[in-house]
Amino acid sequence: MSSTAIDRPTSSMPRVVLSKLFLCSLLGIVFFLVPMHYDDKWTILMGIITDLISAGIGDNMALFTLPLFIVSAGISLVYYLLPHRLAMRLPYARHLIASHWSWVVLSTIGGLVATLLALGVGPDWIIGKDTGVTAYIDVAGAIYLIIGLGCLFLPFLTDYGLLDFVGTLMRPYYRRLFNLPGRSTVDTLASWVGSSSIAVLMTSYQYERGYYTARESAVLATSFSVVSLPFVLLTSQVAGLPNHFFQLYGAMVFICILCAIVVPKLPPLKHIPDEYYPPAGKQLFEEAEGDHSPLTWACKKSYEVASHSPSPMLAFKKGFGSMLDIFIMMMPAAMTIEFLALVVYYHTPVFQILSYPFIFALEAMQVPEARAAAPGMIIGLLDQFVPAIIAGSRDSQLTRFVLAGLSVTQLIFFAETALLIMRSKIPLSVKQLVAIFFIRTLIALPILVAIAHWLF
Repeated sequence: MSSTAIDRPTSSMPRVVLSKLFLCSLLGIVFFLVPMHYDDKWTILMGIITDLISAGIGDNMALFTLPLFIVSAGISLVYYLLPHRLAMRLPYARHLIASHWSWVVLSTIGGLVATLLALGVGPDWIIGKDTGVTAYIDVAGAIYLIIGLGCLFLPFLTDYGLLDFVGTLMRPYYRRLFNLPGRSTVDTLASWVGSSSIAVLMTSYQYERGYYTARESAVLATSFSVVSLPFVLLTSQVAGLPNHFFQLYGAMVFICILCAIVVPKLPPLKHIPDEYYPPAGKQLFEEAEGDHSPLTWACKKSYEVASHSPSPMLAFKKGFGSMLDIFIMMMPAAMTIEFLALVVYYHTPVFQILSYPFIFALEAMQVPEARAAAPGMIIGLLDQFVPAIIAGSRDSQLTRFVLAGLSVTQLIFFAETALLIMRSKIPLSVKQLVAIFFIRTLIALPILVAIAHWLF
């Protein structure tokens, strides 16, 4: 055999690596980060595909979501109740075995409610438009599509060198302003342009691979996983403020940047250790070595990552496993939490009682309809969209603006982002997440009230 024949595979390797580096990363960029004007609105490719699928399903969304909840309940019960050794032999066991019995309980409740909705039987507080239909059909359909597509394509944004290239170049700026790695720039951009849930998934994934410390991942998941521009637009419409979208978005940007600087300097985030995930260790090397400039070092690191990255088919397989985890284990629990929050809000006085202290605070700040608006201060902890729904029923534009602003700046809500954090390896407890929620609320509320008084 000639030496040329022997050398040919080796000489072709750089082209294979460069193809993965550029083409796979380009797919991730186009899918998640490039704004596109479609159907008279600005969105991203993931949003366009989601809208097309949603439009194709139309009024039959229940046929898509309800069977998923019912099947999820059955799968979670089977995988959890079987002996562990036997369950581990089943397909995708690592993704489908619940880590705690509470996940199975929430999933089972979701399956039962979905069954009642499918059959059209049960009391109105379960299958009514404001409760079961909203949680298990309307909201669930949108989130299933967004997170499902996000999980499938997320490896193309994270595994092929893009984060290493951008992170190395952005390191001085992010370190100086936020004390975070430069690669977290892409996490932030994915959230602001795409979805906060996708940003949490990215952060969790990077932490488990050794690119963020525990403190960095906790800060990113709680302070940088902001809602996207399309969601702010939707919030402004639901809250009855379609003509004040830019003011609402500007307020969100200012408050979220301020919170990203202030909140990590306070407990509990302040006390989380700067330690890497033990099984992975430190894998982050953004500092240029030797005679490398930041640009040449960025190119070198991105090339090294691409050379060890999986094939696109393996990336899709990996994304599919993550999607199963979200669909079977996370979503039923998340939507059940939203369902319970809606039931408690619409059919009990619990939130009115718990939010009683906020009535005096809102009255002191001269916010109209303080008693009716007060539950919106705390219900966002359970579900992000409910404060906007409450805002839409208020007469005062000032009150609407404050509630809508809170819904897009509190960030910690257990129907999605907080549950994703709890499902991850990021070391944040329920108690810590609740504390961060109220710290953000205390920072955001007076600023929103001041802006609202100025506007109205």
